[in-house]
Amino acid sequence: MKTDILTKILEEDVLSNASKEKLKALHENISLKEFSDLLDHHGNQYVEFVQEGGGVWGSALVGYLYGLEMFGIRFLKVAGTSAGAINTMLIAACKTKEEAKSEVIKDVLFNLNFADFMDGKPYVRTTLHSMLNNKNFLKINAVILAVIMIILVIIPFATPSKTTLEAKLLFLIPLIPAIIAFFCLKKFYTDFKKQNSGLNPGDVLLHTMKDILDGFGVKTVANLNEKFIQKEYDLNLNYRYGNGHEYYTLALASIEKIKAANLEHIDVTRYKIFYESAVNNDYYKNNPFYQLKSEYIVITTDINAKIKVELPTMANLYWSEEELKHVSPAEFVRTSISVPFFFEPFQKRIDKDDNSVKYAWKFWMNTKPEDIYPAGVFIDGGSISNFPIDLFHASDVFYPRLPLFGIQLTSDSEISAEKIKTSEQIMKTPFSYAGNIIGTLKGFNDKSFLTKHSFYQLFSIQTVNCGTSSWLNFFMKREEKEDLFNRGFHAALDFLNQFDWEKYKYERMMLSMKEKKILKEADTPTVG
Repeated sequence: MKTDILTKILEEDVLSNASKEKLKALHENISLKEFSDLLDHHGNQYVEFVQEGGGVWGSALVGYLYGLEMFGIRFLKVAGTSAGAINTMLIAACKTKEEAKSEVIKDVLFNLNFADFMDGKPYVRTTLHSMLNNKNFLKINAVILAVIMIILVIIPFATPSKTTLEAKLLFLIPLIPAIIAFFCLKKFYTDFKKQNSGLNPGDVLLHTMKDILDGFGVKTVANLNEKFIQKEYDLNLNYRYGNGHEYYTLALASIEKIKAANLEHIDVTRYKIFYESAVNNDYYKNNPFYQLKSEYIVITTDINAKIKVELPTMANLYWSEEELKHVSPAEFVRTSISVPFFFEPFQKRIDKDDNSVKYAWKFWMNTKPEDIYPAGVFIDGGSISNFPIDLFHASDVFYPRLPLFGIQLTSDSEISAEKIKTSEQIMKTPFSYAGNIIGTLKGFNDKSFLTKHSFYQLFSIQTVNCGTSSWLNFFMKREEKEDLFNRGFHAALDFLNQFDWEKYKYERMMLSMKEKKILKEADTPTVG
């Protein structure tokens, strides 16, 4: 990092003193490190980047992004869910791939009032504000209600009545709260039903994202795809060691190095087939950028078709090619942030007569035209995949040219909940039992993948502790945003400081050989 850049960053008001001190301590070591073998003409190094969803914890994602970019990290592929989807979309839409985007995204973040996204009935906003900003809200109201009920029950006994009718009427007084509660619940249910089972329509968030993307000159999905998605030589990148046969030569040498170090564990027949296929691969020999592609992916869940949806990859299931020329990619984000019951599900009518739609349903779902669903009903992508790191895992890795970075979000309460429990603690109450079931099912797709590919936990993923803040606190103040931003920034510096690119490449090739059964399962761990 150049001195003038460091000086400018140290003048940044959003960074805390602790962040500035950490940066001064680590910047020299991080600046000297290699993070990728793909570079542009400015010397920026390219990675793949996956961001976990987490509501308003998205501020930490921006802080992490800021920490990566200041050391020349840029992004070939980006993916995310919910809050991660918002950041993914902004990375893809903002500026060119060579330019740092976090400064602009940071300004967008701090100028947003998250409370505006709660565009439901006024009483919904008021109630949620009270609940999110007062941890004892439910306890206090429960106590108040109990006191009122006790008073109402005592009144008939403490009040003298002259007639039997008066006595009967007095004993009806305790029913008053129940009657009021009944009508309140009835109104709430009616409003909830009218609003498609969502407290907030989500229209403000959609229009806000659309306006932001419009400001970047991205008005349609077609605009964004043309701007961000490129292939091979069109990426205008350089391989660190040369754009000729260097990548091919290094790859073969690295494969042989792994064989020499693990000779007793190698399945000779499988190794020979793999090595010969590498030697005879003229595509990689003549083109170090073969199969490289820049892309952005937003994850959502269609509860009608009951599938995980990757957008724009699977967009033609719902939007025709012609529609994508006119629709804002803000709609993709809106599908991904549809937190069940908090936001209304996003609905998209499907034109079953369009050829591009029919082809997509045949390609992805093997569905006949007459069996295509009439509409997509989207809820938060995190319900199935909150951290879609599996998207960029390639089992046919020839030799790593760039790493995959990932950021996950947690909190003090989640860390406490993840502590080892006894069976008695899990089964203590029906609520604790149900909570553990939900916790197991949520994001099962991601957990299953990471269990089988522990390589990524060791070399790719950094977790940011968001402290005591709530991921649903849309009334978050600027100071809280800044705290999350700095937490993300700290995590990025820690990750970059310990990252070892050479070790990453070696271990990633080991994982590839394990998946191809070249390394014998009897001799090596079956996990990544």
